[in-house]
This record gives sequence, C-alpha cells and structure tokens, in this order.
Amino acid sequence: MRLSALTLAAILLVFSGVCEAATERLYGVVADESGGVLPGVTVAAIAEDGRVLATRVTDAVGRYGFQTLPMASVRLTFQLDGFSPAVVSLGIAANGEATVPTQRLKIAGTSETVEVRGEARLSAPAPPPPPRVPSTSRPPRPVLRAVPDHDRDSICGPAKPSVKPEAFGTIRSGHSSKGNGLFVEGDELSIDGGTATGLQVGQNLVARRAYRTSGDRDGAAGEHSAGLLQIVAADHRAAVALVVYACDELMAGDWLAPFEPQPIRALEPAGRPAYDRAARILLTDTGQLIGAPRRLMVIDQGSDNGVRIGQRLTLFRPARPGARGPAVIGDAVVVAVRFDSATIRVQHAVDVIAMGDSAAPQQ
Repeated sequence: MRLSALTLAAILLVFSGVCEAATERLYGVVADESGGVLPGVTVAAIAEDGRVLATRVTDAVGRYGFQTLPMASVRLTFQLDGFSPAVVSLGIAANGEATVPTQRLKIAGTSETVEVRGEARLSAPAPPPPPRVPSTSRPPRPVLRAVPDHDRDSICGPAKPSVKPEAFGTIRSGHSSKGNGLFVEGDELSIDGGTATGLQVGQNLVARRAYRTSGDRDGAAGEHSAGLLQIVAADHRAAVALVVYACDELMAGDWLAPFEPQPIRALEPAGRPAYDRAARILLTDTGQLIGAPRRLMVIDQGSDNGVRIGQRLTLFRPARPGARGPAVIGDAVVVAVRFDSATIRVQHAVDVIAMGDSAAPQQ
C-alpha cells in the first residue's frame, strides 16, 4: 500500500517510533493520575468472545496503536505492575479510525508484613463503669502467634481448582473495615465457622475464592489465594481472625483453606528444555489476561508428572513453518505444586505469554 505524504506526516506526529505500512485504526495515550505519561503499559485488544486480538506496549511517551483490528466491539485492557488494571469498551467502524481518550491508571494499594510475636488471648469484656463516670477504656486487640517462614509466592496467586476444596469457614464481615467490603493486613474479621468446622485458636488459614479467566461462563476456572489469616478466638459456630498479610484484597465470601507453608528453595541449575515433556499453560491470575515477569500462572502438570518446586521451565510456542525449532518466549520457575497442576512465576519474557502457550522442563 502506498502512503501519501500527508498520511505519513500524520503518523509521524502521533507516534515517535518507526513508520509501518498500514494506518493505525485505533490509538491512544496512557498516563498516571497526575497526567504523567506511562511507558511500558501492556495494552491488549480483546474480542467479545474473550479472544486476544492483539497486544501492544506503550512507548516512551505513553502512546500505543493497533492496525489490523476487525470491525467489531472490543475491550482494551491496560496493565502495568504497581498500578490497578483498567478496561475500556468501544466499537470500531468499517475502514474508520478511533482515538481512545487518555487512559489514566491509578496506583495500586500496597501492604507491608508486620509480625507480632506473643500468645493469643481473648479480649475480656470491660467491667461496668462506676455510677455517673463513663468508661473510655477499650479491650486490647488480640495478637498473632509466630507464623512459620515460607515462600509467599507458594501461597499467593492462582491454582487449578480442587475437586473437593476443603473449607473451614467463610469470611462474613470485618470489625475494622472502612465500609468498602475489602480487608487488608491487620483487619479483624468475623468468620462463619468455628470449632464445629475444625477451627482452633492459633490456626493459620489461606483465604481463597473462585474466578473465571474471562466473562464466559464456560471459560477456564481458577482458585485465587487472597491472603493469610490466623484464628484468634473461636466458639462452636463462629470465630474471629486477624489478617496476617494480604496478597491483594480479601473480601466477604472468601473461604478458608488449609495453610501448607513451603520453604523458600533455591532455583535448580539451568538446563536444556525437554520439549517432548512440555506442559500447557491453563490459567492466568484473576484480573489478568497475559503473563509478564513476576506474574503467576498455572500449568496442567504437577507432582504426578515429576514437576517440583524450584524447577526451571522454558516457555515457548510451536515452530512455525520453515523455522528450525520452537519459538522461545521466556522462562519461569515452579513455586507451588499440586498432584495434577503447578503454579509458576514468570522470570523473563520476550513476548506476551497467554493461556495455551507451552512450558518445557529444563534438564
């Protein structure tokens, strides 16, 4: 296709990169809340059926553009570590161009871990105040027992759903929540479940919830671990828990699953990928469509296939016609293992990583 001088000048004004052969049909800019442009944001165009049509990464001035999108309604997702993800829906007309208003990403909430050592004790009710003298004292907050050292990545993140997930109870509400229904480190929570369901004072539990990887009801399903709790008081039917730490936000309805601490293990030595024993990527984490460094994903092989924590994996796609071998797109390490699946952490990527890509164990 031949471009006129006027069209070529317009493209150079919109994008600072190298001119390509086709006019961009959809383009825009990504910035933070203060208006500062954000380079390195992953922008994905998603079809109505959940398919990823194309992905781009914003350049040094926060710009992105798509060329060959079909005439349809699409969703644009914006993801950058340290910022909350965002989604924009829009339609594309035939042979038309569309400019997306500047997308502003909000800084994601952060949390720190504070470990308080001591013996847990129940708060005794305050004695009735003397006549005509109101009491302003408050009972002391429960404290946490020591939590075993463990690799947080083995707790936080996605997993393949269990056939019969073991649940000790569910989060009902928070004593110290600010009213938004989300709970973070240090919050005191009311639990539906008590000693009758196996809860005990001092017990550590993982808060989990189910999710779909897309809006499709028949799409892939996963389990997301949102944080670690400790029971500080319990009776027959109810309990109180403190949030030890939050992987992200915990919320009402999350169920409590057993805590199985995994020690931090050194990475195994790098080796040659065994492509004939490759696993397939089943799931991304909740709210994420693609993998990037530090992201957690799930593969369809586990301990039954010899997968082990600390094992290195080569991420790849099948060889294209005429290529000498598979197209390597990154590498990962195993951080948690179930009998039929495993959770991996992406270490390095040269392209976006999505469900259906492959992971070969290094040996």
